[in-house]
Amino acid sequence: MRVLRQLLFACLVVGTTGIASAQPLSSEPLHLHRKLICPLLHAKAMPKNMPGDAMVFTGPAGDGRRGSAGFIVPTGEHVADGSSRWSFTFQRAPSGYGVQIVHPLGKGHVLINVSSEVTIHRGGVWGEIGWGAPATSDKVELAKDASRVLPLKTETPLEFVSQLSSGGQYSLRINDVVVCRHAIPRADRLVLEIPPNTPVWGGSGWDETSFVGPDFESKLRPGAGGIILSPMDGSGPTHHVKEVRLAMAQPEPAELATSDSVLVATRDNICAALLSRVTSHRAAGRIHRSPRVGGHSGGAYEALPHDASILTGFELSTSTFYGGHHTIKSIRPIFQTLEGEVVGEWNGHPHGRIHRIVARHGYAVAGIVARSGHRIDGLRVIFMSLVHGRLNPDDTYRSDWVGGRGGGPETIIGTNGLPVVGIYGKRGADVDSLGLIQAGHLPFSQSARSLNALLPHLAGSWEFKYTNNTSHIRTIEKNQSVNERDEIVQQGNDILIVFPDVIERITPAGDRVFVEHFNPRSTYPDGPPAVLGVGHKLK
Repeated sequence: MRVLRQLLFACLVVGTTGIASAQPLSSEPLHLHRKLICPLLHAKAMPKNMPGDAMVFTGPAGDGRRGSAGFIVPTGEHVADGSSRWSFTFQRAPSGYGVQIVHPLGKGHVLINVSSEVTIHRGGVWGEIGWGAPATSDKVELAKDASRVLPLKTETPLEFVSQLSSGGQYSLRINDVVVCRHAIPRADRLVLEIPPNTPVWGGSGWDETSFVGPDFESKLRPGAGGIILSPMDGSGPTHHVKEVRLAMAQPEPAELATSDSVLVATRDNICAALLSRVTSHRAAGRIHRSPRVGGHSGGAYEALPHDASILTGFELSTSTFYGGHHTIKSIRPIFQTLEGEVVGEWNGHPHGRIHRIVARHGYAVAGIVARSGHRIDGLRVIFMSLVHGRLNPDDTYRSDWVGGRGGGPETIIGTNGLPVVGIYGKRGADVDSLGLIQAGHLPFSQSARSLNALLPHLAGSWEFKYTNNTSHIRTIEKNQSVNERDEIVQQGNDILIVFPDVIERITPAGDRVFVEHFNPRSTYPDGPPAVLGVGHKLK
């Protein structure tokens, strides 16, 4: 497969040597052939002018509305490698729900429902999905700009691009706004049926109408995909989808890495530029170990793949074997490499339920927040997005907490903007401690992490922007005052800005600072921060 990828992309090489930074391709590369599948699909009408292999139908009613319609085509006739990319213009009537998009995935199908929100369903019987039942859907994290296009406006043309790679990486754009990215490892076959006496989410039909069409087959064949338009009141043409085109899914964004004058495509190309940079750092010996969380017992372990990699998540188990305390019992890393996902070995013996924490598409592990004593009691993972071959502290989210709340105060490791390429620590029957291995230029030496050493860098005005879309100006003086009436102090290994009701813990990350906002201040250090943020120094 590697040789095949090299041959496919060799024509793009520009005679470079060594490792070069990746350049994004255009959004519509010349090799992307978008085939027109359906010129117009509107409510209360059977689709017309469709390819001969299309299965057309009218669909179920909903909440007193009628006129649903749609089509299914064998996408393999139009695209390659099992991936698919639907693009179309959707105009929603005030009484219409929205639109459903069907992508193939392996031998199954993924149904995406878009209306006031987005729900993603991994196949199954349509009657249990209805017009987007949340109970049968994946938990979908919307992008920070999704509110610009959701809920869908009415009587307004909206440009959709919905794509799913053969590896299960999904992305949705509306009017060029990223709405969501989601990883879908597998899916069952989709059956367009409503079993008897099944209440349909979104409202039942007047006469329990279901899917009807010439030569209609309810159980979709592998490789099938299509569009289902929701019902509406009133005249059908005001609620429609037009210019529906199908193409092979392209990387989002499409980025390639070069090595030894040969372009190599990764399974998740958005990581390629960062992997290229990691290769350079490792070759130059720029590898650093963060402090560890946990105890000092057990034998040493290290997980650092031989080839360039970035850490994208963990699998871990918990137990109450250690003195009745709820602790992390075992952990193993998940990496993204040039060859795809690689799962490391277990550190500690796994027990009971396995928790999987993995980055969303386009993100990677940036740090960890943990509570620990002689063991690791519990932790959460901090993720940052990947932009132009670097971690982006401006786009950050955190996982749910896994494990117990005992041990010492919350301790943060990493989050300095360097990519995490491995883990290390101590282990026995349980994992005793955990640290991160990072690649790149450290923004500060370990000896310069004290507040006194950092004050010359921190002094000045900063704009702190938070994940809840608020921002504040913090002016830090060399005498440790902040905005004249508050102060910045050091407590243990933490650097804190202390306000009457709030505490903020800051961690330098290059020319920025990573911010954890504890509100009320009594939640520091034992509770989770109320919101995360990033500070930029003002000139």
